[in-house]
Amino acid sequence: MAGLFGLLLVSAIPSYAQTDSKTAQMNSVDTWKQQIQTRLASNRAFPPAATGQSGTAKVKFAIDRQGKLISKELAESSGSELLDAAALRMIERSEPFPEPPAEVKDDMLNFTVPVMFFTKKQLPWAGGKWPEEWVEEQKKVDTKIRGICRGC
Repeated sequence: MAGLFGLLLVSAIPSYAQTDSKTAQMNSVDTWKQQIQTRLASNRAFPPAATGQSGTAKVKFAIDRQGKLISKELAESSGSELLDAAALRMIERSEPFPEPPAEVKDDMLNFTVPVMFFTKKQLPWAGGKWPEEWVEEQKKVDTKIRGICRGC
């Protein structure tokens, strides 16, 4: 949400408040890049069948001047076919992308982005299971206590 808030602040700056055309161009390019990042992030979805898996897939993609997806490919695998496929679907779901400002050169329409997938471990008191190492450690503690206090 902080990224989106920052985006709104940048777009709210009146054009007369910018000092020169180079600064204005940089701001419009930066805003465009932020819009793409926000769109990608909002379309990332963890595949339910990949529960317990994590990794980072790198995806290459290219867009045209109208924001249409031209190509996409997996540049680096996460080690999971499910996560790799989810990363490619994220790119597809993000189309159409925002149209680039006029000052963006054609080579800036090619992207390589890392897509990180991490599972959140559910805590035992929230319906999850205790981690196995905790269970084993608790068994050791229970055994020691029973050995010390037989009649307690």
